[in-house]
Amino acid sequence: MQKDISNRVSLPEAAKELGMSQQAVREHMKRKVIDIGYVLPGIEGKRKNYLIYRDKLDKFLGKVQS
Repeated sequence: MQKDISNRVSLPEAAKELGMSQQAVREHMKRKVIDIGYVLPGIEGKRKNYLIYRDKLDKFLGKVQS
């Protein structure tokens, strides 16, 4: 399922809403502790990309009924 880019949340914004550091959000996403989006591998030594989606974040935070 293709997600709409307008439904994305920045890493700093997600970290603020979750009450944790950006690095903690990255680690939790990599380890699949929290399901708020996707971690895309970096290409040719570049950094990983963290795609965080509003609907997944709201569901994790309990703002939306499943």
